[in-house]
Amino acid sequence: MSNPKNKFDPMPIKSVLRDIVNQKSLKKGVQNVRICNAWGEVVGENIMKYTDQVRFSYSILYVSIHSAPLKMELNYTLETLTQRLNEHIGSEVIRKIVLT
Repeated sequence: MSNPKNKFDPMPIKSVLRDIVNQKSLKKGVQNVRICNAWGEVVGENIMKYTDQVRFSYSILYVSIHSAPLKMELNYTLETLTQRLNEHIGSEVIRKIVLT
């Protein structure tokens, strides 16, 4: 007296979570968080001390730095930072970095 419609095959939790995250509405938000976290992982702890805010929008990473000398120094390495961040993320999602 069992109904075959009520039987489900067990699935690993990893694949269930991947299916949930790959939904279009969640995928973009998760990607934005990964990109913003990548900034700290790539530049290191010392630069993160001077970083106020990191946000990603329309392929541009906006980083707010509260140290003018550090901001000037980073301006000279923006192209290299963009390449390193894209390599760290694993795809070419960041087109430009804007320091504010």
